[in-house]
Amino acid sequence: MTNTNHSLPPFIMNYQKHFLTFSLLVLLVFTGIIAKAQTYQEAKYLAYKGEREKARQVCRLILAKEYDSDVAVLMARTFAWDGKYDSSRVVIAEVLKRYPAHWDALDAISDVQYWDNKYGDAIRYCDIALTKDAKDEHFMLKKAKILNAMGDYKQAAGQLESLLQINPANAEARKKLLEIRLDQMKNRVRLSYSYDLFEKKSNKDPWQLAALSYGRKTSIGLIYGRINWADRFGSKGFQYEMDAYPHISENNYLYLNAGYSDLSIFPKVRSGAEWYHSFPKAFEGSLGMRALFFANSNTYMITGTVGKYVGNYWISLRSFVTPSSTGTSVSGSIQARRYFADPEDYIGLRLGYGVSPDDRRYGDVNSSYLKLKSQSARVEYNHLFNKIWTTNLGFSLANEEFPNLGYVLNYTFDVGVTRFF
Repeated sequence: MTNTNHSLPPFIMNYQKHFLTFSLLVLLVFTGIIAKAQTYQEAKYLAYKGEREKARQVCRLILAKEYDSDVAVLMARTFAWDGKYDSSRVVIAEVLKRYPAHWDALDAISDVQYWDNKYGDAIRYCDIALTKDAKDEHFMLKKAKILNAMGDYKQAAGQLESLLQINPANAEARKKLLEIRLDQMKNRVRLSYSYDLFEKKSNKDPWQLAALSYGRKTSIGLIYGRINWADRFGSKGFQYEMDAYPHISENNYLYLNAGYSDLSIFPKVRSGAEWYHSFPKAFEGSLGMRALFFANSNTYMITGTVGKYVGNYWISLRSFVTPSSTGTSVSGSIQARRYFADPEDYIGLRLGYGVSPDDRRYGDVNSSYLKLKSQSARVEYNHLFNKIWTTNLGFSLANEEFPNLGYVLNYTFDVGVTRFF
């Protein structure tokens, strides 16, 4: 019997040997990367859980083996969150020494300096980041916030205006610019006028409504005083109102309203209260009530909104629920605005069902008008001139129900002018 040698040629055996060695090295490196990532994720988890000292211990273990800028920045942030700003600065200084344009390190050190009221240094680090990328929206917004905290409202507003030129859809920048303008120009005067025409079969005279208001930014929030004048139902007269928007916290504020008139074309007394909250991902919601007291009846309503910024658009839903002994009535509206390069420049569309108690055009000797059915659509255009004037133009078409008349077409033209100072 002949013996057959099944051994492989030497070059194949060497190839297998080298392949196994290479595979083992790759596996070790890959395992090390996974272990390191898991350790960093563990530190991050502990940091955001509030166990910051444990997070720093994990970071030190990683840095003792190999320097990692992301780990160092995380450790620096945990120091800052504990108010240990000097320790945070020492750690970030090492990162910037190695990587002068490190985005996360510049972000962290600008936060540290801002929280430690070192506004000039915070601005300097923002400028370093913006030198690398002049259109970095994050640092443009941060710089504007710091300038605002310094009381430099003009430069802060200019920074946000530049940002909105780059991206009009930046909802946070739009909101902040409105706040800064209020700080810069605390006063506003507004004059508005609306004119209602009804189709001939109704034999109704046109309605008119004019309003003059003055608003001022105070330490507690924005406060308005307003005088409304109406001509409808063959009567003319005034209503006096006050609105307030007390600031509770960064994401919470209230709307409060009170009004009085001794004429039947307005509710004798009106009041309202609503709580607004800003949620993550550009959502906002509210919940509140309205109360209208007429000569012969009282009406109480529950209301709420849900709104969201979607790119350049703001979309919101509002509903009013009116309980009564004869049944519960519901009205509501959906509103959309398309913003341009300024929060005061937009076009809008609103579709409504039923009558809103916030619409000052309506009033009667009782609350009957608030329970009538209607379908309406309104388009509007708002524009800012010279940064101190705004003009609003609107047109509405409604198919409204009236007692003893049925449905009547109604055409409304309105205009408003606001002066900031």
